[in-house]
Amino acid sequence: MPTHVLYMEDRRGQEPDPCYLREFDATVLERGPDFVVRDAWPNALSLRSLSASTMPTQVLYMEDRRGQEPDPCYLREFDATVLERGPDFVVLDRTAFYAEGGGQPYDTGSLSWSGGEAKVLRVTKEKGVIRHHVDRLPPEGAVRGIIDWDRRYAHMRYHTSQHLLSGLVWKIYAARTVGNQLYTDRARVDFQPASFTPEDLARIEAESNRAIEAAHEVRIFQEDRVVVDSKIGDRSLLDLIPASIRRLRVIQVGTEDYCPCGGTHLRNTSEIGRVHVVEKRSKGKETDRITYELLPK
Repeated sequence: MPTHVLYMEDRRGQEPDPCYLREFDATVLERGPDFVVRDAWPNALSLRSLSASTMPTQVLYMEDRRGQEPDPCYLREFDATVLERGPDFVVLDRTAFYAEGGGQPYDTGSLSWSGGEAKVLRVTKEKGVIRHHVDRLPPEGAVRGIIDWDRRYAHMRYHTSQHLLSGLVWKIYAARTVGNQLYTDRARVDFQPASFTPEDLARIEAESNRAIEAAHEVRIFQEDRVVVDSKIGDRSLLDLIPASIRRLRVIQVGTEDYCPCGGTHLRNTSEIGRVHVVEKRSKGKETDRITYELLPK
């Protein structure tokens, strides 16, 4: 079926002029790896561009925490529409899957539809496009996403505990976090400048567990970049966030930490468990790496 080329119309004084048309409505007939074909199609998705990849995916866990149920970070299932199909991935109009970044691993889970199901093997974000890599391509249309909750919740426990530990180390030792990596069974955090003694490690562990027992609320909200910068000082590497982003998503762990972050987090520190420092290693000049695990309460 031929595509209607709008700028090819005769010039008859119409407004807007066909060659000056800046926006248009269209429906998608066909999608390829990096293209779409426009044509009329009943009940098809209406677009304002010719590429599904240019449409931002709504990231459901990024919403501010306002006491809603389910909490955005605790959303285990969601409905979505497939916008684009690649060789081994799909792009959705909305998602609760976490794409790897900021030291937090990607989520896994599944996408299901009428007559089928695909495993979500990993989730990546490239040039702003969130790709759900699957073992089987869903058809175009509606799907239901289900998060592997045990994996996600483990990452949430470690991510919130990392913020808590980083905030305490900054307050006590003026050492900022310059790197971190989370897993389902441990986490590591790099601090600088730092040269921790065994007594320091024992204090960090004890202070972290006291804060956990205090059951601090974990808030998630948006704040102006200028305000964030004035509050955190050198606590975080704020200069790594593009200057064009003027509103930042902030994670505040009681009175213990305040830091911009795009990850998924617990509602309360009481969910963390107990911090146990496993080891400390020197990673170069004035840089120490602390590895820890979370034990049951």
